[in-house]
Amino acid sequence: MSARPLSPEILEAAAQLVASAGSDGLTMDELARATGLSRATLYRRTGGRRAVLDALAAEGTEVGDLSEARTRILTGARAVFGRSGFDGATIEEIAAEASVGTATVYRQFGDKEGLIAAFLDELSPRRAVRDAAARPSDDLRADLERVAQRMLAGAQKEAPVFRLMMLESLRGGPLMPRVRELSPTRTLPSIAKLLSWHMNAGRLPKADARQLAQAFSGMVLAFGVIGPLLGGLPPVDPAATARLIADLFLRGALAARRSHESPRRRRA
Repeated sequence: MSARPLSPEILEAAAQLVASAGSDGLTMDELARATGLSRATLYRRTGGRRAVLDALAAEGTEVGDLSEARTRILTGARAVFGRSGFDGATIEEIAAEASVGTATVYRQFGDKEGLIAAFLDELSPRRAVRDAAARPSDDLRADLERVAQRMLAGAQKEAPVFRLMMLESLRGGPLMPRVRELSPTRTLPSIAKLLSWHMNAGRLPKADARQLAQAFSGMVLAFGVIGPLLGGLPPVDPAATARLIADLFLRGALAARRSHESPRRRRA
């Protein structure tokens, strides 16, 4: 759909708002007040806030990096979540920490659950694991080591986030299940997909891929999160520990195949 031409009055009012308060200060509520139009009329005439900003940019008005607000909000969310937890944090606190309006937070993420889901996707190793699992090789062990190493390194880099995720999950409230449903990147399905690929290639015995993914993730969690964060153990070396986890996992998977095959061999 082509951009709608905006009236000079709307453009002038929008430019004044941006000049006085930056692009974050340009909300449809503020623009409606400045133009004397209703929100509904303003949306019909402009197509929405992003269309107004695009029109200003086309006219030569500096509107800044529109992705900057998202980064600032996620950074502010990290600080607020660390102080108040997911349940206790409010959009107002996060907006104040990020120096944006609450409307900006809602525009970027929809609601608090959407913000938490985006926060976890950005700062947990989910995305890195998904990317690693999405490009399998012919070397099962190397693939497992790569995924484990990324998870372990992420757990070290974002230790407070992992601690917060665990605490919020252990509390058993309704928030975390809803957030998980919103998350576009999930670790277990990514690992299960990788294991299924290797099963189909004959490198792993046929089994429930999700159960195997849970077992593999459980070892990573034990070495990389439970030990250092909850048990007071020193941080692990991601590369060396990834090799150990891959070795333990493969020994168990292959032992399960041998125990499954041996009764049939005895009957034969």
